[in-house]
Amino acid sequence: MDTWLRIVQTVFRRAHLLAFTGAMVLGLSGAVRADAQPVGQGFRTRGLTGGWGHSWRPIFGKTRTDISFVAFDPRMGWFVTDRLELYGEGTLFFYVQPEPAVAAGLGGFAGRYYLKTSGRWIPYVHAGMGLLWTSLNVPEIDRIFNFQLFVGIGWRQTRARGPCLVFEFRNHHISNAGTAGTNLGINAATVLAGVEWVLRPSR
Repeated sequence: MDTWLRIVQTVFRRAHLLAFTGAMVLGLSGAVRADAQPVGQGFRTRGLTGGWGHSWRPIFGKTRTDISFVAFDPRMGWFVTDRLELYGEGTLFFYVQPEPAVAAGLGGFAGRYYLKTSGRWIPYVHAGMGLLWTSLNVPEIDRIFNFQLFVGIGWRQTRARGPCLVFEFRNHHISNAGTAGTNLGINAATVLAGVEWVLRPSR
């Protein structure tokens, strides 16, 4: 329990630091404008997020091993309606617990549904799936090549131009879909922060 509390405190300290740094950078580059259209059909997005994850056991989870990692996720998306964006993201994890290891893959089929279409901050829900390769050796996964699923919530800043801040919380799941071994799977609570550029079509 003490280990878990330390991990949670570390995650929130790092998230606050990322938020403060991002706010300072964007504050220098220009004021936030709430009147800029934040979402819309035909828009495109490009971005990069990074953060920290740690294993946990939600209601459906069977993860037992303490697993911590640093995450990086480059992404690109396309709005198909004013509220629905389809996107794909790369996955790169550097594990620091229980042993040094890496994971790389592609969350190639993902989507975000925006709960608002105006305002300084736009909340959304997101989910995605893809493939993942990992060198991590723990009882919860039984092979090198696995599937990944993620689902969570997020907020994106509205700006007329330049990078927008993005914050997300998600559950990240890794398993082999029952194709090998006992397939307990890994669930990780993951906090991400980063920047995105919204590319609006010419009118």
